[in-house]
Amino acid sequence: MGKIRVLDEQLANQIAAGEVVERPASIVKELVENAIDAKADKITVQLEEGGISYIRVSDNGSGMEREDAVIAFERHATSKIQRERDLFQIQTLGFRGEALPSIASVAKVELKTAEDASELATLLTIEGGQLLHTEDTSRSRGTDVVVRDLFYNTPARLKYLKTVNTEVSQVADVMGRLALSCPDLSFTLIHNGKELFRTPGDGKLLHVIHAIYGKQVASQMMQVGGEDGDFQLSGLISKPELTRSNRSYLSIILNGRYVRSISISQSILRAYGTLLPNGRYPIGVIQMRMDPKLVDVNVHPTKLEVRLSKERELCQLIEQSVQSALHKQRLVPQAMGAATIKSVAPKPEQSELSFTPARSNEWEVQERASLWHDNPQTKVEEKKVIERQLVQEKFSPPPYVNPIPDPVEEKIEPELPDIVEQAESRNLNTIDESIEATNSRFPLLLPLAQVHGTYIVAQSDDGFYLVDQHAAHERVYYEVFYHRMGEKNRTQQSLLIPLTIECTIPEAKILENYLEELQDWGLDLEPFGGNTFMIRAYPSWFPKENEVDLIHEIILYLKDHGKVDVAVLRDASAKMMSCKAAIKANRHLRHEEMESLFHQLSECENPFTCPHGRPIFVHFTTYELEKMFKRVM
Repeated sequence: MGKIRVLDEQLANQIAAGEVVERPASIVKELVENAIDAKADKITVQLEEGGISYIRVSDNGSGMEREDAVIAFERHATSKIQRERDLFQIQTLGFRGEALPSIASVAKVELKTAEDASELATLLTIEGGQLLHTEDTSRSRGTDVVVRDLFYNTPARLKYLKTVNTEVSQVADVMGRLALSCPDLSFTLIHNGKELFRTPGDGKLLHVIHAIYGKQVASQMMQVGGEDGDFQLSGLISKPELTRSNRSYLSIILNGRYVRSISISQSILRAYGTLLPNGRYPIGVIQMRMDPKLVDVNVHPTKLEVRLSKERELCQLIEQSVQSALHKQRLVPQAMGAATIKSVAPKPEQSELSFTPARSNEWEVQERASLWHDNPQTKVEEKKVIERQLVQEKFSPPPYVNPIPDPVEEKIEPELPDIVEQAESRNLNTIDESIEATNSRFPLLLPLAQVHGTYIVAQSDDGFYLVDQHAAHERVYYEVFYHRMGEKNRTQQSLLIPLTIECTIPEAKILENYLEELQDWGLDLEPFGGNTFMIRAYPSWFPKENEVDLIHEIILYLKDHGKVDVAVLRDASAKMMSCKAAIKANRHLRHEEMESLFHQLSECENPFTCPHGRPIFVHFTTYELEKMFKRVM
């Protein structure tokens, strides 16, 4: 007798169920996707005991006639595809024809369906994959599927289910993804008679996010959009101040289907760059539309994984679109959360302060100040007079601010490092653009004081700001170092007495592999016998007195991360250098030093976070201040 034989149909269905039905959430996903494919616009899911004992999915879709309802429970019975070429242009969520027979093989199922509004419906009762009853009943147009006693005939699977709360959370996650995929449909989730969430089905993605994640998350979302010849992109992403500890809050929707894609998730994170702290991830929904021929969804039974024909081009479009959305925002976190700003008339004892800059005078002073860069022989006294005049002409300080002592009389030079001649002297031919950019993104700030030599207190016309001076200076240095490492023409500082670096054997091997990249940056580093290297010259912008420590840190980074891309190494090195070079906490700054720091920060591409993603500013609005002091109720 032969050893190979064809499996019994019921056994084959139970094996297939292991691929499709893992837990109640798997059943909900398959049944809701069928409802969406049936053109329903209202879908309700009811659970009892986390869906282990009872699941009901109701919709108002097209329904089925009796013959189709019976055939639907046979393996590979589907209305979605008819021929081989249909696999290459799938536009429905389901198409395999495995869901209903797999569910019916491990549970007790009732299906009630009506194809039209005559209320004449069909009721099927199936248990363990066997059709027990077929009868007429009444129902309005649509379908109800009830699943009871999941895994009643496969106890080994039943014991691996988690607690009720865990199973409910899994179902809620699936329902949330489906709702985000189809904002024009209304979804309702009920557990043990309690409504967990309901979406309006008005086609607005922001309303779905509000229903699933809450008002606070919805208020921190930004619009994303973009397109090219192959892809259309839309969606919402969170501001950098709103993050989570894992990337599960990123939803990727492809032609109305929620999918998982590491490459697409990474392209979103690359777009945020240094706006996010390490180990933190944004909340977002990215919806993509493309020709179905460019995507293969027939990769995995759960249909969560897909193959893309132009994945690199899509990732580039997503990265550019997210970056564009972020660059349009003033990314300053609110100290008291996202408060609703109300227009409140000031009380009689309140006097309104005006912070409208006198632009003609301001730019005249800045034009004179730019001579500092052109003529290094400018007297220190003249420079300080111009600084003081700039501060005085930019704002009308309130009467309680102590006057700034005359820097000419003090004869003390500012100690704040002039970052590589403040990166570049301002181009006065683009004043209009600079004013527009400043007004739209970077707040116009007047420094007032310091707290513990660490935080700068500054005011603007919309409240006041606390500024982390180390984070701010670190951001300035990071952008300077990052851009300088990408330049082709570099000036070097030769050393009269070369510096030596002693390494371990593994460190020396790592460093040898990257000598060419370091030399491209202008760092003249060469072997000096054994495990010792010698620095003969370094770039003119290289942080002084930290050369050896910085190179050791770069070696340790390479040791921890293995072989890395040159662009990644450039970014990591710029972060290390900026952290070393920036002013530290507990460093007291004079008023003109704070002004200089704000000026340099305003010229950064991203002036809102340090290179490691920590916020630079915290904003207290005028309304929040008035509310704290009970001036408004």
